[in-house]
Amino acid sequence: MSITFEPVSDNRALSEKIISKIFDALISGELKPGDRLPPERNLAEQFGVSRTVIRDAVKMLSGRGILQVKRGAGIFVATSEESMIGRLGELTDALPLQGAGLRDLFEVRKVLEVKAAEYAAQRRSAHHVERLRSVVEDAYLHTEDLDVLNERDAQFHVAIAEASQNLVLVRVMLTLLDLLETSRRETLSIPGRAKLSLKNHERIVEAIQAKKPEEARQAMLDHLTSVEAALMLESNER
Repeated sequence: MSITFEPVSDNRALSEKIISKIFDALISGELKPGDRLPPERNLAEQFGVSRTVIRDAVKMLSGRGILQVKRGAGIFVATSEESMIGRLGELTDALPLQGAGLRDLFEVRKVLEVKAAEYAAQRRSAHHVERLRSVVEDAYLHTEDLDVLNERDAQFHVAIAEASQNLVLVRVMLTLLDLLETSRRETLSIPGRAKLSLKNHERIVEAIQAKKPEEARQAMLDHLTSVEAALMLESNER
């Protein structure tokens, strides 16, 4: 598979911006486990940065098991066999996303994502705030397009993990979002739910931008509790 990236437009947090773009490609499916990225020189040209910046980004991602650098072969997206965390993906077929299975999954999300929001408020950079706001603003422009909303929702939750500055958490989130694909679509298709989720997202971003960890933590908990309740109600009405 061949992928082409757009240039990074400014000199702030260049490695962070490149990491965000790679995560977006993973979320959208442009990059999949086992795919080979363009050579380092080509990546530098596409992003419009030095090869040193590319090396820094790749080093961070490979150190957390998201990419794998194979000497003489290139840079690859790690597969589940190459990452123990990737084995969470095996749950996709095994866990029923309704009833107790749905409850179990949201209990895990509440542990991980609530803490991620707290860390994000403590550690975020200006780039992370810009990214979160950009994702939310773009989602508002596509409230009638379920495919776009689904992708923006995934981007938002991964971006929270990015802002926490914990790339292992990002790797786990990418796997959980795959697991949540069907339920996320069901949630967003409930009348009025998409706009409510976007308001929840705005509240989370505001707390992160203001560097208020407790408010960010509570905002994420409220959001996940609301989404879980909507899914449970929808499931019970079938």
